[in-house]
Amino acid sequence: MTRLTVSHAWVEFHVQMSSAQSASITAGRTGGSIDASRGVVCALSDISLNLREGDRLGLIGHNGAGKTTMLRLLAGAYTPTRGQVMSVGRISTLFSSTPGLNLDGTGRENIVSCGLHLGMTPKQISERMDAIVDFADLGAYIDLPVRIYSAGMVTRLGFSIATSVDPEILLLDEGLATGDAQFAHKAQERMQDLMTRSAILVIASHSEALVANFCNRCVLLEHGRIVSEGSAADLVAAYRESVVAAAREDDEASLRRAYELATDMAKRGELPPLALEEQGLRYALQLQPNDLSMIRRYIHVRQAQGLSIPLPIEMQVVESALSADPDNVELLARFTELQTRLEETLP
Repeated sequence: MTRLTVSHAWVEFHVQMSSAQSASITAGRTGGSIDASRGVVCALSDISLNLREGDRLGLIGHNGAGKTTMLRLLAGAYTPTRGQVMSVGRISTLFSSTPGLNLDGTGRENIVSCGLHLGMTPKQISERMDAIVDFADLGAYIDLPVRIYSAGMVTRLGFSIATSVDPEILLLDEGLATGDAQFAHKAQERMQDLMTRSAILVIASHSEALVANFCNRCVLLEHGRIVSEGSAADLVAAYRESVVAAAREDDEASLRRAYELATDMAKRGELPPLALEEQGLRYALQLQPNDLSMIRRYIHVRQAQGLSIPLPIEMQVVESALSADPDNVELLARFTELQTRLEETLP
């Protein structure tokens, strides 16, 4: 029976550090922990997992939390410096949509070489050749050297080959490229079919929808450690809270992540939590600082949480209203009051 077991595994990288560097090291928001005394970066620390047939595991966490390193550990690309990884079943990895392409070979020749690279037998490659060619939809270019392909054509070919495997244990990085917009819908359906056919799925993802739809288990990684494990719904909520907490401390990556999470929820027709939406709007206002509809929404979200409105934001709204109605006595008085308060806060 297919299974994948990780027992107290560590992935450590030795680095050379001067005494001055060792003395100045502090914990960062991303990346694994640093043991300056041993000159070691602990990319993953004390990881234990037990996956059996039917398990779909989502890996979530900030950029740099250890998701990709975890996938590479499970795939055997990284040997644990401590602990062990044991697997029963063929492991298929999709970290890149162009696995081992030879630019001087033709598209058809690359189907053979890349198929072998992915673990397919010559017989399997022969049986799937026509299907791969049809899916890539490259026409006569399939028999021409890959070096003359556009970037989009290379991605289409690579994706078609990479997703033609029959996975038992599928390790998937959500960052896998799927090519141009015209190809994207077909590629998404192909990915969903591939994930459904796998006996065990492990996917590193930022997409709450993807994790919720495909995963029955989830782990939250932070600084190379598993800090929480449970249902996708519970872990996604915990992840949102961690993003909001970091964004409130003006961490730029977390502000952007809050914006992406809130946008993703809105696209699915869901209302983002107010705290998440607030931080997402903060990031959006950095990009479009004069968007009054966005500013008004930001004010509404702050008020709904019982929070005060930042003086510069309120002044911007009042100033905009004054430009439309310059004789409004109440607006003039409010603008003067806000201006005075703002000046008092300046050094």
